[in-house]
Amino acid sequence: MLTLAAVPASGHAFERKNPATVSLSPSAIMIDADNRLTPADFARSNGLSSAQLAARFGATGIVRCGAAVGTGQLVGADNVVVTAAHVLFAAGGKLRHSDCSFSIHAGGRRQVVALQLDKVVSGSRSPYAEPAVKDWAVAPLARPVLDARPYALAGSMSVPGTIVLSAGARGTHELPSLQRCQARQVTAAAGGLREVAIDCDAEGGTSGAALLTERGGFIGLYVGFRSTHPGTAGPFSMSHYNFGLTAEGALHAAILDVARSGEQRSASR
Repeated sequence: MLTLAAVPASGHAFERKNPATVSLSPSAIMIDADNRLTPADFARSNGLSSAQLAARFGATGIVRCGAAVGTGQLVGADNVVVTAAHVLFAAGGKLRHSDCSFSIHAGGRRQVVALQLDKVVSGSRSPYAEPAVKDWAVAPLARPVLDARPYALAGSMSVPGTIVLSAGARGTHELPSLQRCQARQVTAAAGGLREVAIDCDAEGGTSGAALLTERGGFIGLYVGFRSTHPGTAGPFSMSHYNFGLTAEGALHAAILDVARSGEQRSASR
C-alpha cells in the first residue's frame, strides 16, 4: 500500500514511498462518492440558519504560503490558527515562503492576516521526514481577526464516531465545504495524539482542515491520505482512506500555550 500525505499545491499531493523517492500523484481521495456540500447546502440539509452556520462552522479559512494553499482555522482565540505543518514547511524543513497569510470571511467582510512564522509551534518542522502524527502547526497571527468566532476545543474525538470536516479550499481555489462523515479507526498514536482513518472526502487544499463535532467543537485536523488508487473513487478500506489527527496531547497544549501568549502580548501593549 502506498503512503501519501496531501500537499496543497496545484491540486496535487506528493507520494511518499520513502523520504528519497517523491513523485506527483492525483490528490483527490473520494470515499464512494463526493459527498461534500457547500456551506449553504449543508445549512439547508441540517436545518441551520445562517447565524447558526456561522456560529458553529464559521472559523475556517485558507492558508496561503507561497504557491501552497491549505485550510486553517481559528481555534481557542481570534489570533490563533491551526493547520497541518506541511502547509507551512516543505521537504527539508524550510518554510515554503517568508510571507504566509490566513484569509477568512468574518464580520461580514473578508480579512487577510499575516502569520507570525517566527512564533509557530509545530509537531515537526520536517513533516515529510517524521510520522504523520506530528504533522500539525499552531501559528499566532499578526493581529486578531475582527468579529471572529473561533472554534472551541471540544475534548477527545470518539472513534468510531461522527465528525464534520470543514475545508476552505479545493486545489488552489478558495472553495469552502462541509461534510458529515465518520472517524473509523485509530491507525497510530504519539505525543498524546491519535492518527485516525476517516471516510470523509478530500483533495489538495484540504490539508489542515478542521475535524469538528456536530456542534462545531474542534476535535482534530485533516492531514492526508493513503491509497493504492489515488484519484479514483472507491469504498473505505485500509488501502483507501483519508486521515486526520486528534486535537489532544501536544497539539492541545500548543493551542492553549499560543492563545495564552497572545493574551500576554496584548495585555503588555
